[in-house]
Amino acid sequence: MARRLLADSAIVAVGMMAGNVLSYGFSFALSHQLGSTGYGQIGALLALFLIASIPATALQAVTARRVATATAADGGEPGPQVAALAGPLIRWSVLVGLAEAVVLLVLAPALSAALPAVSTAQVAWTAVSLLPYTVISGYFGLAQGTSRFVVFTTLFIAMNAVKFLSGLGVGGVTDNPTVVMVAVAASWFAVCALCHYALRDLVATRRLVRGDGYLRELGKASWGMGAALMLSLLDGLLSAHYYRGSTLGSYQAGALFTRAGYFGPQFVAILVYPRLAVPDTRRAALRIGVAASVAIGLLTTGLVALIAGPLVRVAFGSHYTEGASFSLESAAWLFALAGAMQALVQLVQLDAVARGSAAVGWLVLGGIAAELIAITTFAHHSPDELITTAAVVGTVTAAAGLAMAARARHPAAHAVRTAERAPAAA
Repeated sequence: MARRLLADSAIVAVGMMAGNVLSYGFSFALSHQLGSTGYGQIGALLALFLIASIPATALQAVTARRVATATAADGGEPGPQVAALAGPLIRWSVLVGLAEAVVLLVLAPALSAALPAVSTAQVAWTAVSLLPYTVISGYFGLAQGTSRFVVFTTLFIAMNAVKFLSGLGVGGVTDNPTVVMVAVAASWFAVCALCHYALRDLVATRRLVRGDGYLRELGKASWGMGAALMLSLLDGLLSAHYYRGSTLGSYQAGALFTRAGYFGPQFVAILVYPRLAVPDTRRAALRIGVAASVAIGLLTTGLVALIAGPLVRVAFGSHYTEGASFSLESAAWLFALAGAMQALVQLVQLDAVARGSAAVGWLVLGGIAAELIAITTFAHHSPDELITTAAVVGTVTAAAGLAMAARARHPAAHAVRTAERAPAAA
């Protein structure tokens, strides 16, 4: 078991790293091809996409939890119970993706008005990309729940590779951010077909199961995980409201350091999440997850602090240090620290989802409210104020969340202990 866990950790870590490198490569390439103003629009659209895709993120977690339970019931390998479950779950992912896309399409004019840096057409194409992304998330959940981590990492790399190649190709021809979003949406439909091919042996049942509590479970997971994601993106979205031109471009470039801190420990959450749902392994999984996330976060922040200057100059070029109202080189470590703290918030929120608890979600909502009030009232006069506020709020929220998780008990474990103490029936 220990050997398999070590092998799975290496596979997922390397695969997630490769996929994230491609994702960052997409942003780095466009930052050079589109310039600071055009990339500022892309950065705002990507932040908007991540918020709109919250149900897709929760869908992956719900799918993985259900499939993992079915896999255990089948004896540790996918069998009849997984086969009966997988097809309906993928059909739910199609319906959820359609709903997400339609809602964002309807809201596109209002969002463009609230975020003047982006157009209605750009938001609309961002909405279209939600459909294939949600279906891909459903397949990710199948692979994760059945512990097919080679397939999971392969598909994760493929999703980011086509995104990178489409952005690089289109960005080399035109400097229009709208066309870039069109290319990304189209490329992800192709990835959907690849996902189905890779996991076609699981998706056998063609019917859609209703009345099994799926939407209720998805809704409960969505708002908690959505709150954690929203906390990580709030400063980036607000930057599109307060800043323009090179200053906005520099802030969105800094947000890539936030993403590095946030997604760096992502493979840890992928591995420990199924174990967080099991009472006997939850505490050990939580300790491992927290220790690994803290170590990775500190390493990322420290590296960024040491080599921020060369990183900014090589990755973005001198035009990101000219004309902006703040120095990205000196603030880069704050972006990374904010991301590292937000990754811890995500981990404790995943633990809460695995336990069926909403307490951490309410805590994160409090953090969002505190950050929003602080930024809109006094902490928006400079980008340094904005990112410092995000880092402080993330740190406080993470510390409070970790304290709550340490005291929490898994309800399933409590139910088992109660049953064991109950007197036998006469």
